[in-house]
Amino acid sequence: MLTSLKSKIPLSIKQKLQGVLSARRMQLPDAPRCFVFLAADYGNIGDLAITAAQQNYLSRHLPNHQLVSVPISDTRAVIRSIRKKAVKEDVVTIIGGGNMGSLYPDIEALRQLVIRSFPRNRVVCFPQTLDWDDSEQSQRAVDRIVRVYSRHQNLYLHAREAVSFEKLKKLFADHKKPAVRFVPDIVLSATAVDFGVNNSVEPRGALLCLRDDRERSLSDHQHQTLLKALTDAGLVTEVTDTHAGGSCLSSERCAELLQGKLSQFQSAQLVVTDRLHGMILAALAGTPCLVLPNSNHKIRQTWTDWLRDVPQVRFLELGELSNIDGIVQDVLAIPRREPAHPVIEPAHYNDLRMAVADS
Repeated sequence: MLTSLKSKIPLSIKQKLQGVLSARRMQLPDAPRCFVFLAADYGNIGDLAITAAQQNYLSRHLPNHQLVSVPISDTRAVIRSIRKKAVKEDVVTIIGGGNMGSLYPDIEALRQLVIRSFPRNRVVCFPQTLDWDDSEQSQRAVDRIVRVYSRHQNLYLHAREAVSFEKLKKLFADHKKPAVRFVPDIVLSATAVDFGVNNSVEPRGALLCLRDDRERSLSDHQHQTLLKALTDAGLVTEVTDTHAGGSCLSSERCAELLQGKLSQFQSAQLVVTDRLHGMILAALAGTPCLVLPNSNHKIRQTWTDWLRDVPQVRFLELGELSNIDGIVQDVLAIPRREPAHPVIEPAHYNDLRMAVADS
């Protein structure tokens, strides 16, 4: 009977109850502060890289603010405490990534909670990909995004690739707010050295970081064709992933996971990936990378918008696999990039810098 009643309670009500029951105070440094909400404390290496890069970026551009990261797992428990202590000079930022829209409704609900909770503060959403489709559920999610976001009078949205940018501009075309801007994924603002990685070991072999989920486009036959080409090139292959698992991780463990993965990418002669942050981490590591498409637009569009002129990053259409032997040899012949240097021009982040530093 109790289970049946629980199943009828709307998710939004359950989430509010969870927030009330788990509420606790959070000690804060003196103002002004810069908050990083929804900071990754789980084993998705891409999200850990986003969080670390966002923290580094804010530390550089808001040196007079105290940086306060709020782990995503703590959001509902501490947001009331933070809201009561917040002053107008505090800057609220929300983590970048690929979780805006209908694909990750729990995270989108937390983003909207943060936006609603700080109506007097400047709120900056770091570069995101918007996911949507033609389903009724997705349309409802997008409608709610427009309704919640447009009510905030000092909100800045940043799209990290052109498809999301055009969609967000269209969604908010009839609204004065929020401002919608176009900047790269925040991890591209960092270097491997910023993350504490600068390997001196001799790179060896090929590192495969490929999807095995609903976003995969590579067929089993194409996968075998790829493996054969790498073996024929004399490369020993190693399989890795950007998901390490775990939740509610300490900041020390998060840094350790990110550094370990980036070191692994830097230790390879070649990276082959269809993961967005597989491509980005390879670029930071300076390792030549073959990039394959996935089932949506985010990796192809990110490469097109920001990385197509980086010689070490080669996007490979699946139809090109018939020429894979020559392509592998061509990519291996490309000199490695110096990992202490930025992958792209810092000027690409000017709009984000103004949104953050003009507070």
